[in-house]
Amino acid sequence: MTLLARLQPRDADVAARVLSTLALVAGGVTVLFAALAPRQQGATPASMGVTVFAALSVVAIALLLRRMRNRGAWVWAVFPFVGISVIVALDLITSDASVSAQIFFIFPALYAGFALRRGGAILVGLAAVGGDLVDVFVLLPGRVAVVQAGYLVAAILTTMALLIVSGDRQDALVAELRALAAVDSLTGLVTRRVFNEAATSALSGAASANGTGLILIDIDHFKQVNDDYGHLAGDEVLVQLSQLLLAGTRATDTVSRMGGDEIAVLVSGCSVESLRHRADQVLTDVRCHVFATEGGVTVPVTVSMGIAHLPTHGSNLRALYGAADTSLYVAKGCGRDQVGPMPDAVLPIRPAAA
Repeated sequence: MTLLARLQPRDADVAARVLSTLALVAGGVTVLFAALAPRQQGATPASMGVTVFAALSVVAIALLLRRMRNRGAWVWAVFPFVGISVIVALDLITSDASVSAQIFFIFPALYAGFALRRGGAILVGLAAVGGDLVDVFVLLPGRVAVVQAGYLVAAILTTMALLIVSGDRQDALVAELRALAAVDSLTGLVTRRVFNEAATSALSGAASANGTGLILIDIDHFKQVNDDYGHLAGDEVLVQLSQLLLAGTRATDTVSRMGGDEIAVLVSGCSVESLRHRADQVLTDVRCHVFATEGGVTVPVTVSMGIAHLPTHGSNLRALYGAADTSLYVAKGCGRDQVGPMPDAVLPIRPAAA
């Protein structure tokens, strides 16, 4: 991962709100106490004016960032370090190395720990620590600088560590939830949502290659299997059928449990002839496989299949699915345990059967 990528926030909109809030608090506090507090030793009206102007500028930029719709990657990468540089410059201009001046170095660290992933958060956090060390060692004697900086550096590092651990756990949870949403828990096949995404991607290049095929598979009389052998046996049949299909597919194919006992196989980059051959092979594999439960009971299983090809039988996913469903309908009507004919041969039949 590049340095630029590490400095991109998890969520741009949330990061913009966090930045604007932190900038508003920091700028508001700076302006308020510049007006109310006694002038710091070494500070002049000119330096205080620069401080107020810089604080208001940072607030304005952060608020603008919050309103921007198209925020470039470089904006996210540069802004935290610009903020740290402004804090360093203002402290040096006003000759202020007090805790009240140093405390603002926590703000970039808070943003980084909350909005960035581990690598970017560590970079910004170390930059904040570095900025604080520059201030105190330039403005204070060595021993005093060590003591003065020690407290804030410890606070920054502790805050960063806690936020990074929290962010890592959040990322892991989000990844787990996405995985659960993408994979059927029983069969291990991808869900319909993932199938639709894969199909949309595959169909976008169908015209320039051999095409894309779709096989719809239904277990014949599956309800009867559940009634006669129990739902656990029905689940075992689904699992074994899924494993059988996965074993016979390429890495570029997508096998999905669409719901119930219906399974779809998306075969990318295949001709009509290859699609038919693949469906016939699935039928043979199912006929040859012994579906047995954990208790050793053999369950008789057959499947009916419908097939369709794009661009031969349609121009989009809806048309492809409809054509394959029609082919499946005919396979069931003709006795099951077979592959339905190609859609161009069956399209006139279905209305009459209805």
